[in-house]
Amino acid sequence: MKTTFRLIPIFLTIFIFFYQKIYANEKFEISGTVLIYDTENIMNFDNIGITEGDYEYLRETLAENPSIKTLQLNSIGGLIETAFQMSDLIIDYELDTYVKGECASACTTLLVSGEKRIVERGSKVGFHQSSWSADSMRDWYEYNKAYEGWDNVFDFTEWLYQDTQESFYREMQFLIERNVDPLFAIKTLKAESDDMWYPRRKELISSGFITE
Repeated sequence: MKTTFRLIPIFLTIFIFFYQKIYANEKFEISGTVLIYDTENIMNFDNIGITEGDYEYLRETLAENPSIKTLQLNSIGGLIETAFQMSDLIIDYELDTYVKGECASACTTLLVSGEKRIVERGSKVGFHQSSWSADSMRDWYEYNKAYEGWDNVFDFTEWLYQDTQESFYREMQFLIERNVDPLFAIKTLKAESDDMWYPRRKELISSGFITE
């Protein structure tokens, strides 16, 4: 029973990944040397935000279009793990990033990955703490407890405590690697997950988060 139970979410995860990759194309548009990435103004509402399929679509698009120099962003966030994967591509291809609209939550990881990091006048950059809902935690625990060897919820809590600290360290280290002022990096966590902090342009520039 345990094996069957674990296979169900695996197949579901694979299905969701390919579903999201198929529909990722509506988030991307090439305009000259600019690749527009807009996760909000799309028809398929189930695919809004940064989702798993976006990484693979971005990877393939950049490989097939070497003339792309800039990634234009409009997104209020999504999966932070996918954002970090996409950030590696942005850094590897030495792309500039440009915000036209809003770049918030996980999208800021994409923004700070650019060589030149530009925010159009009137656009916004927003930060807040990450979140993990109770229902999602419960599902994760049930799906992975046999594989991870968790005998009870306290074993899971011990793992979660360690994982949370590692996640914070990774985020702070990444921002500092991108030449962001450490004090500003800490401030990006001040707004709770159901709130948002929108610093002014002057602070974004002085902290090194954006270049202009």
